[in-house]
Amino acid sequence: MRGLAIAAVCIGCKGGKQPPKRDDAAVLPPADAAPLDAAPIDSAAIDAGALSFVIASDGVGPITSKANDDNAFKKLLPGFAIKSTHRESEDAVFDEIVASKDGKPILRAVIEDKRLFKVTVKDPMFATTAGISVGMTAADLGRKMVDLKCRYEKYDPEADAERVDRSLRCDAQSLPHILFELDHQGFKGPVGTVSPKAIATRKIVEIVWLAPED
Repeated sequence: MRGLAIAAVCIGCKGGKQPPKRDDAAVLPPADAAPLDAAPIDSAAIDAGALSFVIASDGVGPITSKANDDNAFKKLLPGFAIKSTHRESEDAVFDEIVASKDGKPILRAVIEDKRLFKVTVKDPMFATTAGISVGMTAADLGRKMVDLKCRYEKYDPEADAERVDRSLRCDAQSLPHILFELDHQGFKGPVGTVSPKAIATRKIVEIVWLAPED
């Protein structure tokens, strides 16, 4: 069962309502596309034995789709405080795992039916190989990823376990499974495609990695 909505965590929507459909399958970049987010990390800056903090198409740091409980997260993220919460409602059942550092939440994972669904990064501690992290602007994002596409979407909050009602997000074919969630406070544009230039000053508030299905 993969009932979680990409908007947040919709596990069986009320009244038969479904969240807006989107294609979350991995899309390979064109053969002539430049590997914009595949720049190597400065080896001098990171010790070979250090914990990885890289957000990539296949995972977040050491976290991959194989991590499906709090014990796995504790082993993968030494030095982080790991808290697991089981959540159930009329139409939602999932486990939430939050990894914190010095009392500050860094990332959040959602597990459904013992399968990792997504990891949401909330802190610039983790970044892509091109240096994209929480707190950067859409303009910064556009300079790093020329194939960037953004859109504004609205949802039925009653059909979503986290009661999300809208999103302003960007992604790129050159970096599959990754969504960049931008601050949508006060955004008044129409639902649909949004030019990155129109939201250039808006900041990334979360970076979401969607675990690929086996």
